[in-house]
Amino acid sequence: MIPTGRLWALFALLAIPMMAAGFFPGLGGAVLVLDVLALLLALVDFLVARSARLEVRRVLPQRLNVGVPNKVELRVVHRGGHPVHVQLKDGVPESFTAKPDEAPLELPPDSETRWVYRVTPSKRGRFDFGAVYARVRGPLGLVFHEREFPAAQAISVYPDLRGANRLLLSGATLDLVNLGLRQLRRDGRGSEFARLRDYAQGDSARDVDWKATARRGKPVTRVLESERSQSILICVDAGRSMAAQVDGLTKLDHAVNAALFLAFVAVRNGDRVGLAVFADGVKTYLPPAAGRGQYRKMVDALYSTTPSLTYVDYLALFKELNVRLHRRSLLCVFTDFLDEEQAATLVAPLHRLARRHVPLCLSVKDTALQKLLRTPPPGPEESFQHAVASELLMDREQLKARVSQGGVQMLDVQPDDLSLAAVNRYLDIKARGVL
Repeated sequence: MIPTGRLWALFALLAIPMMAAGFFPGLGGAVLVLDVLALLLALVDFLVARSARLEVRRVLPQRLNVGVPNKVELRVVHRGGHPVHVQLKDGVPESFTAKPDEAPLELPPDSETRWVYRVTPSKRGRFDFGAVYARVRGPLGLVFHEREFPAAQAISVYPDLRGANRLLLSGATLDLVNLGLRQLRRDGRGSEFARLRDYAQGDSARDVDWKATARRGKPVTRVLESERSQSILICVDAGRSMAAQVDGLTKLDHAVNAALFLAFVAVRNGDRVGLAVFADGVKTYLPPAAGRGQYRKMVDALYSTTPSLTYVDYLALFKELNVRLHRRSLLCVFTDFLDEEQAATLVAPLHRLARRHVPLCLSVKDTALQKLLRTPPPGPEESFQHAVASELLMDREQLKARVSQGGVQMLDVQPDDLSLAAVNRYLDIKARGVL
């Protein structure tokens, strides 16, 4: 039994005549009767609330996406002839954020009511939902009867695959512009023949197909597209610096989301995609391959990847790539540049790899440092933090300038922009025929 505010207010009102009973001796008995009556009403209210026949069931999707709101549904069946007021609260995992975290519901007689809320997981992996808790208010509004409905369920939290799902649902003719992506095919550029079309103003004379022009009696342009079946290796840093939180997720989570989106687009474009997860050594390696099966292997490999609290050995990674990668490839390296001493070891081996491959370094900007620098320091301690943040970002910019020399491409973007920036740079590289 849990008292409501109404019951406490009733007892507070009864306290006034109880204090007055000290001056009027005959009033004490009447006040005692009123107190007993209030307790009896609360007991009746509790018994009626306890008699409410409820059933609660939770409906979860097959999987949840990390860092984004996911829909969860609770279905409440009321088998009774009178309306009931209920407050519901679900037993979500501790690392999840639920909005709203509880719901006041008015249940009509003999009805089924659905309540939808959203949970935002902050980590990938396997998690367990617990019981559902309900507080049934009595018809007098004096007490709640709290009850627990067993509803244990396990759920997997995967990287954010919404972008890939939208591409999949859009069909063969991808609506890339609405997703913020550029076209996969670039007419008039590339090296593979796509089709013939009528000449349009602005077409290059070297793209004119003179044999087709002679047959049709009018100018015809040969349309080329980017070469397919090229090799892309996505390298994901799982070292200690990737454990830092940025906008509610670790840098590793942002990198994993972007890596899988890039892999999906590349697979849909007919390219061969591989994966290397590394820290103080190569933890996972999938050689480049084509097809959706390869994409599913990458999802499974990255699903449970967590940051290792170790240094990152870039030299060990690139030595292994030199042995394993015989075909010229686009190397997309998702890493971090906040640890200058560690990241400086990336420069020389990456420049050596640029002689055989096309390296692309991708990192997430540290929004917390940027926000700190935008806020004037109110005191001496904050001024010291401001100076340290400024020095860290300056070192980062200098390191980025060193990395971007020698044929290495560089992207350092906001967390929300990483996925689209990675895919658009990949499309630019293909369109220019660099691979």
